[in-house]
Amino acid sequence: MEEHFITVKTFAFPADVPIVQSFMEMRGIETYMKNLTSNRLAYTLGEIEMQVRNSDYERAKEALIEGGFAKPEDFL
Repeated sequence: MEEHFITVKTFAFPADVPIVQSFMEMRGIETYMKNLTSNRLAYTLGEIEMQVRNSDYERAKEALIEGGFAKPEDFL
C-alpha cells in the first residue's frame, strides 16, 4: 500500500528549512519539502511545506514541539 505524505509545518523563509529538516532527520523522520525549489527560484516568501509520512505524523509533531520549532497549539 502506498503511503501518503501530510504537511506538518509551513515555513515563510527558505533559510529556516535546513535546520528543522536536519533536526527531523536526526530523529529518523524522513521529510519532503513541498514548494522549496520553486520558492528559491522565484525568490518569493511563504508556503514551503514540510511533509512527513502519515505514519510519522505524531512523532514529527512531538519532535517539532520538543525542538522548539512548533507549539502544541499549532496542531489544533
